[in-house]
Amino acid sequence: MAVVVSQGMGMNKKNLRQMLLMVLASVLLALASNFFAEKPLPLFRKLRPAPRAASVSSFSEVDADFVRQFAADSGVVLLDARTVEDFERGHIPGAVSLPISRFNEFFPNRQMRLQAARMLVVYCSGWTCSDSQELALRLFQKGLKALLLYKGGMEDWLEKGNGVAK
Repeated sequence: MAVVVSQGMGMNKKNLRQMLLMVLASVLLALASNFFAEKPLPLFRKLRPAPRAASVSSFSEVDADFVRQFAADSGVVLLDARTVEDFERGHIPGAVSLPISRFNEFFPNRQMRLQAARMLVVYCSGWTCSDSQELALRLFQKGLKALLLYKGGMEDWLEKGNGVAK
C-alpha cells in the first residue's frame, strides 16, 4: 500500500512540473508575441492617461443677453449650426452659417475667420436641438478652444422678443 502512494505522488509531481512548464512556455510565447506586435501592450512601462476628450459638458453656456451684448463685437463670431434654408429664413443678426450637416464643405471657407476670433458662440434651433453641441465638438477637434454654447438658440432668441436677420 505504501508503494502505491509513493508512485501516485510521483505522478502528481511529474504532472505538476509539466503544467508549470506549459504555463511558463505560454507566458514566454505571449510576451514574445506582444514584443513583436504592431501596437504592443505597455506591460513594463507606465501607462499614460488618455488625453481628456471634449464633451458637451466641456463648453460653457450663454444666454440671449450675453449673445445680444457680444454679437456686435468683432472678436466674437456667432455660428448658426442649422441648415442653410433655416438660416436664410431668419437668423440672429451677425451670425455666420456653418451647418453641421455640411461641415466639411463650409468649414474650410470659414476656418481663417474662426481661428482669428477671440470667442465662438454656437447655436441652433433651440433647447432640444443638439446640432450646436455637435458643431462645438467638431470645432474643438479642429483646434478651436474658445467655444460657448447658446443652447436656447433661435427658440429662446425669439421668445425674448429679439429680431432676426434674413
